[in-house]
Amino acid sequence: MEISPRLATIGSNEHGILLIYLEQAGVSNPVRGGCFMCDTAVSCPKPQSFGTGSLMSAYLVFGIVTVSLAVTILFLGHNVTVRMGDKTISYFTFAPKVSDVLREVGIKGNIGPVDPALLAEGESAEYFTVSQELAARVSEGMNIRVYQNRIARTVEHRVVPMPVRREWDIFLEPGQERVISSGSDGIRKDNYLVQSRDGQIVSKTLTGTKVIKSPQARVIACGSYETVSRQAAVHGGRPVKFVSTAYTFTGHHTAVGAKTRRGIIAVDPRVIPMGTRLYIEGYGYGVAADTGGAIKGRKIDVFFESRREALKWGRRTVNVYIL
Repeated sequence: MEISPRLATIGSNEHGILLIYLEQAGVSNPVRGGCFMCDTAVSCPKPQSFGTGSLMSAYLVFGIVTVSLAVTILFLGHNVTVRMGDKTISYFTFAPKVSDVLREVGIKGNIGPVDPALLAEGESAEYFTVSQELAARVSEGMNIRVYQNRIARTVEHRVVPMPVRREWDIFLEPGQERVISSGSDGIRKDNYLVQSRDGQIVSKTLTGTKVIKSPQARVIACGSYETVSRQAAVHGGRPVKFVSTAYTFTGHHTAVGAKTRRGIIAVDPRVIPMGTRLYIEGYGYGVAADTGGAIKGRKIDVFFESRREALKWGRRTVNVYIL
């Protein structure tokens, strides 16, 4: 049978559930009504009719309660913005503290600085720092900046350049050089504490250094006998007059076993001891490193690379400075 309600009334059943009652025209007994709290039809006793005015009052109360609840919800929640790196999240949250906001947006990991003393050589650690205190209350429009930090103990190996030492060699021509020792570079280990924020290094501190391989000097012999002035030679001692002759290759080593070359001077060992450094006017620097059967007393024999130079030198009296 089709139901034609005449009046909708509001009441409640014995359980205190709010009901909407539909009265059927011409029927005084209670009919089945619908409950707004559920989706099933219930059989309820007929409530007392409130009339049209009462219905409007109920709607008004319901509206006031709804608005009050909405205002309360809005008062408890806040709009916040969370920035981390190049990402920004803006949303509405009921989280009471900054730490709760971070959990909501999924930021996991260590928050706060890491003690560098806990890191061994070659180790690193990552952590977050926040622009706001974690225990701070969330406020409307709050901007929370999250930084990704990394701290690491790094090792760098650096080359320690070899020193170069030059030694004058009276047996070399001016401008000539001879490598006595090639030498080698050293290696130094440097320890650093490196701190970075959002991928950018903000500090790099040297915490220690150690030479794990010492450099070896490169030694170069340089020709010098004509590079020093006579005045410089005079300062080495008083000049002594000697009769000088010249000789060239004989095919033999000198009396001390050295190869013959310019700068070798044959002397009388009783007058000039072997190994003595000399400066001879007109010839340059030399060293007493040979002897000769005709070299007696104040006589010396200077070596030249060619017979032509030896003949040109001939026999002459020269001042010899014993250095």
